[in-house]
Amino acid sequence: MKQSKRHLLWFWFLCWFSFAGFAQEPDKMEWTYTTRPNDSLQSIGERFLAPNRGWDALMRYNSLNDAWSLTPGTQLRIPVAWLRHYPQSASLLNLRGKVWLRKAHTSHYVLATQEAKLEIGDEIKTDEGSALVGFADGSELTVSRQSIVIFNTLTHYGDTGMVDTRLRLLRGKMQQKVTPRRGPASRYEVSTPSAVAAVRGTAFRLRATADVTVAEVTEGVVEVSNATASRKLYKGQGATVGSGSVFSEIQLPEAPEVSASAVYNAAPVTLSWAPVTNATAYVIEVFKGDGKELPVFSQQIDAPLVELPDLGNGDYRLLLRAVDPGGLEGVDTEVRFRVEQKAEPAQLITPLTGALLREPRPVFRWRLDTPTQMSSLEISADPQFTALYTRTPFSSISSAQAERDLNAGEYFWRIATLAGGDDFSYSEPRRFTILGKLDDTHVIAVNYFDEKAKVFWKSVANADRYILQLAEDEFFSRVIEEQQVEKTSANLRLTPEKTYWIRIRPVAGPLYSSNFGAIQAVRIEP
Repeated sequence: MKQSKRHLLWFWFLCWFSFAGFAQEPDKMEWTYTTRPNDSLQSIGERFLAPNRGWDALMRYNSLNDAWSLTPGTQLRIPVAWLRHYPQSASLLNLRGKVWLRKAHTSHYVLATQEAKLEIGDEIKTDEGSALVGFADGSELTVSRQSIVIFNTLTHYGDTGMVDTRLRLLRGKMQQKVTPRRGPASRYEVSTPSAVAAVRGTAFRLRATADVTVAEVTEGVVEVSNATASRKLYKGQGATVGSGSVFSEIQLPEAPEVSASAVYNAAPVTLSWAPVTNATAYVIEVFKGDGKELPVFSQQIDAPLVELPDLGNGDYRLLLRAVDPGGLEGVDTEVRFRVEQKAEPAQLITPLTGALLREPRPVFRWRLDTPTQMSSLEISADPQFTALYTRTPFSSISSAQAERDLNAGEYFWRIATLAGGDDFSYSEPRRFTILGKLDDTHVIAVNYFDEKAKVFWKSVANADRYILQLAEDEFFSRVIEEQQVEKTSANLRLTPEKTYWIRIRPVAGPLYSSNFGAIQAVRIEP
């Protein structure tokens, strides 16, 4: 019961702090507009005022005598409560893994999609995923895994440039980069179960559990408060805040000094740095380019040395920070570098140039001197590789077979090498020949009439003619007749009451080999 009362009191404190203590109510705040040439009260009213407010109210509020002419540079006071304002949705700029979205006034979660709009009251929940959220003023929020965030307020004051953004981190971790606030109604505020963090333009991290909030300031100033205290934290400062009287300010670990090159021509990229005093670990995040992206690589390590994975060619931004024994993460060191890997031609091994191969799917082998590069087997009917017959997927394996059988004929093979995801190289092509083998055939029928026999046999694919042999013995040591025919039948003259043997071999061009098929005995009975 005491625990429930304490949480209830804390909830009411947050409400009072947000609306009474930290920020003035809108009806007590003023925004000042500096008039420009050709401005009038009417045009200013149409541009900035809510529909229920007229320009004449501005005249009375500012004690103006002439409604039709304004001197450029006049400081025109406008109550914030009079300003035109409306909800301005945030956007899910990028997702990694599964991120769940619960829309306001609903009880079920759905899988979030990139570019989905986030409205007031919406909630996102990350399990093993992460999300990058963008706001109307350019501020960005990165929600880490195992986190729940609710969007309480997303208000935009039109052309004034003022934005009021209020979030609630129920649990987990998030990083914020907040565009500097402009005007009295501008606000960026995050509440947790134990604290409130408010900024006017800065970068900071928050971690929250049911009882403790950890704040880490990496740029600017963050005002952090709980039920008993309010402190301003500056760059390099952090705090552990409880829902009661616990409020511990801590100096964050200093930024590491990293030794890095501007350009790397090979993978993997290795970075090292001097150990940071009292650091027990380091957090590394690597981003590709300067776009709205989540890290392509993120890891916590124990030693001041990291071997990055094969990142692919392009420009990268690396953030590195130390972690103290209490788990607080320090100020980031930013390192920018470019990866420019060049693909190298593979060294072909087998088959050799001009090889005659009898297998329809021979094995091709090659060697890569750079093991991090990928390769693909290409087979074509011409040396320019315009008539590509097959191409295997890129992989790290240096041997492959054709993905489908090769018909008898002349071919060319080469290896395409890929480095960094976008740089290609090709080996010199090699010519080889596939020697085909025709299927065997066999006699399917014999018709006898008088002293003749008509023999029929099975046709064979790719055969352009057939050789038929007639012998007096089953070992074909005494062949008495041989015919070469293009059809699948032939006429034979036989002596009645004498047994003969026949066999047939399909024949094609010089690229095909073949064998005689099964032997068939024939005999004309009287």
